[in-house]
Amino acid sequence: MTKPPLILVSPAIEKRGTEFHDRSINARRMDKRNAVAHEVRLTDGSILVKITGKQTLGVNSTHHQAVAQPAKPLAMAAYSPDGVVESMQLKPGAAHWLPFLLSVQFHPERLVNGPAGHRAIFSVFTQACVVNRKKTI
Repeated sequence: MTKPPLILVSPAIEKRGTEFHDRSINARRMDKRNAVAHEVRLTDGSILVKITGKQTLGVNSTHHQAVAQPAKPLAMAAYSPDGVVESMQLKPGAAHWLPFLLSVQFHPERLVNGPAGHRAIFSVFTQACVVNRKKTI
């Protein structure tokens, strides 16, 4: 059974993208791992824009690695002011690979009781899981 992934570990590398290792990122805020640390810009037409209905989203930031270049089947869905890729999704031509794919650099699970967009991410992910499960049973 194919399960729709929400968060991937190093999705850029999986399909031949590149990443920064132990990059010094100004937004790394361990003291705000459960609170908004900075805003990210959502890419026009991205899954995140459709989910949240916004152009920006406040996120937490505890990562020490970042995607340098998304792999060819992936498109940037969000980025921080310093250019760090904060979210990726499948490009339209690769969308048939999986029923749902959204990778995020932040931790929406830590903010579900905060900004509405984070709870919406989980709601859409849960809906994708239910739809996919019905197709495989």
